[in-house]
Amino acid sequence: MGNSVWRASLGVVGAGALCWGVAGAVHLGFVQTNGPRRSGWGLADGGGWYEVALVVGALVTLYCTPGLLRRVEWWPALGLSAGAVAGVVSVLALGQGRRYWVAASVMTLVGAAVPLSNRFWGRRHPI
Repeated sequence: MGNSVWRASLGVVGAGALCWGVAGAVHLGFVQTNGPRRSGWGLADGGGWYEVALVVGALVTLYCTPGLLRRVEWWPALGLSAGAVAGVVSVLALGQGRRYWVAASVMTLVGAAVPLSNRFWGRRHPI
């Protein structure tokens, strides 16, 4: 397998984990914690795996996005779009309220913008 296949696969996994974590954040909501040892913001009880997916997915996606967008080939950028589709499915599976539809719409717009940004930005600046 070539380098582009590995990058696209990493993009699917990273964007899928990020979007799944966002779906969990939309579903559970953020709460403020005040305690003797720790205070701050986090997901409500039961959101531990969503937090892990959110952080790890964000790191992996930030790592692989420049390599996917600055390519002559157009298809590796679809890895991020596939991750966004997985996020849309997961957020709409968790609920149908307004906040779920807003999150799904934002994920859809970002997933559609990735190949377009590759078309207009990536082909002029190949790595």
